[in-house]
Amino acid sequence: MTFLYPLGLLGLIGVPILILIYIIKNKYTEQTIASTYLWTLSEQFLKRKRRPPKITGLLSLILQLVLVIAISLTIANPVLIFPDAAKEYCFILDGSGSMQMQTQGVSRFDRAKEKITELLDSSMEGSVYTVLYLDGSTTNIVCERLEDKEEVKTAVAALEPSYAEAVYTDALELAQGYFDGNAGLSAYLITDKPYAHHENVEIVDVSQGEQNYALSDIMYTYEQGLLTVETGVYSYASDARLDVQLFLNENAEVVETKRADTTKGELCSVQFQIRTEEFRSLRIVVAAEDAFTADNERTIYNAENENSYEALIVSEEPEFIRWVLESVSETEIEVLTKAQYEKAWSSQAPGGYGLYIYDCYAPKALPKDGTVWFFNLDTSIEGTGFSVQTEVELDKGAPLKLTQSSSSTSKALTVGLKGENLYVSKYMKYGLYDTFTTIYSYNGQPLVFTGDNGYGNREVVFAFSLSNSNIVMSSDFVMLVRNLVKFSFPDVIEKGTYNSGERLEINVPPACSAITIYAPDGTVSYAMSQMEANEYVLATPGVYTVTLTIGEADRTYHVCAHIPETESDVTAAGQSFALNGEAQEGGLDGKYDDLIILFILIGLVFMGDWAVYCYDKYQLR
Repeated sequence: MTFLYPLGLLGLIGVPILILIYIIKNKYTEQTIASTYLWTLSEQFLKRKRRPPKITGLLSLILQLVLVIAISLTIANPVLIFPDAAKEYCFILDGSGSMQMQTQGVSRFDRAKEKITELLDSSMEGSVYTVLYLDGSTTNIVCERLEDKEEVKTAVAALEPSYAEAVYTDALELAQGYFDGNAGLSAYLITDKPYAHHENVEIVDVSQGEQNYALSDIMYTYEQGLLTVETGVYSYASDARLDVQLFLNENAEVVETKRADTTKGELCSVQFQIRTEEFRSLRIVVAAEDAFTADNERTIYNAENENSYEALIVSEEPEFIRWVLESVSETEIEVLTKAQYEKAWSSQAPGGYGLYIYDCYAPKALPKDGTVWFFNLDTSIEGTGFSVQTEVELDKGAPLKLTQSSSSTSKALTVGLKGENLYVSKYMKYGLYDTFTTIYSYNGQPLVFTGDNGYGNREVVFAFSLSNSNIVMSSDFVMLVRNLVKFSFPDVIEKGTYNSGERLEINVPPACSAITIYAPDGTVSYAMSQMEANEYVLATPGVYTVTLTIGEADRTYHVCAHIPETESDVTAAGQSFALNGEAQEGGLDGKYDDLIILFILIGLVFMGDWAVYCYDKYQLR
């Protein structure tokens, strides 16, 4: 036996003190007093008692001594030690998406936490506990070599399951490190997958053969108004006949329903073909109840449509510019003549478009919320970064020279360009006082260049009108416009569909002042708009809305995160989870410290007995 607080034994000093008091205290003496008629009369109603023997005084002393000893031992907190009776435990908790499958309202993850609690309660006091939690591809050390069971239980109870695919590499490496440090380690993997090979690790399978239906391998094509969608459907626990529903463009009504006769564990293919004038998104739903509803529905957004924008063309002859722009991008285009534009924006700065194209026209004010293209600008405008100097007219066509710069911007803008046999007969000479990237030039004079304007938006400048050059007749022009569109509008999101746990990369366009991300669970996050690219973890399945504030306008994008298909299979088994080495004893000293409760009870009993004894003695005096 040992004591946690040995100084508590100082209370035993009270033992000799009590004995000394008992020795020197005054003895009881009987004294005679005068009797009266009332005293004599009252004796008729009193029950006579025998005076206690002298041994009762000694009994009182014994009780007091026992009480002092019990209190001293209670303060010292005695502990019984059991050599090599305790262990070191390492619990590895799987928090992947499939752990959210439920049976009668109880998830696999809940059962896993209950199992850890049971193992903790059954372990010997003095053991130490480490808990590793697999949150998708990340392994978190929840607690490490803690001895307090209640603290470990509290930490485990606070854990929440993820929706990502579990990656065991880091967890296995950490567990191996603990095993190397103590070959007597008891390791438990609490998961929903059985493992054929698991040396030095005990697998605790919390699955219960739940029924699960899931969608898989969704593919689509959209050409000339015809949307073709192909998807796979699984029923993992048994054969089933399932209804698969298709929704389009956030419409709450079912567009079409297909019947899928599935065989247990085998993929059943379903195809839809729908005529639609517009395709922004599609949603496929398995209309059946199972243990895991998160993989019964998938939403896919058309990434091209998400990255599209509205363009305004101000021109008297817009046909060719409009045709080229429509051929290289998903763009909604509005065309205004010069007179219509001046009437619409006579008293305020233009706004509401992603791209402004001014063909042989100088607006009074520069737009603040979008990319601006100028063709043959003849008047200086504040904020453009260049000034108009003079018009140059040539006797014969002057050759345009394609830049040979090796900068990344120049390379991106000149992809696919040949720069051969291109001429211009008239152009405007500009003075550039900001930094621009030249694409075509003549005698060192930039004739097609790009950069950012004073509002931080992209700017593209053609120093000539299309009627004064043969560039529109060359293959370069279509490719040049495609490159300029990519430069002006880099895809903010690369795709519309991700797996839960993946990182969404947001390409931040120029002049973006704020980025707000709305998650399916209602949480709102704010990314840094000052960076060219931002990453955001899609932790929860569902639709995420990304809003970018550019100038005074907001642009909205959507992406959808799905449960990884590997997490849908309720019958899936792991291949191996083993710790290398030979298990040994490596036990720790166990202990039993609940003795304090015993001493408290002893103290209470003797205190009660002492109080009754003293009361009786007082009554006899």
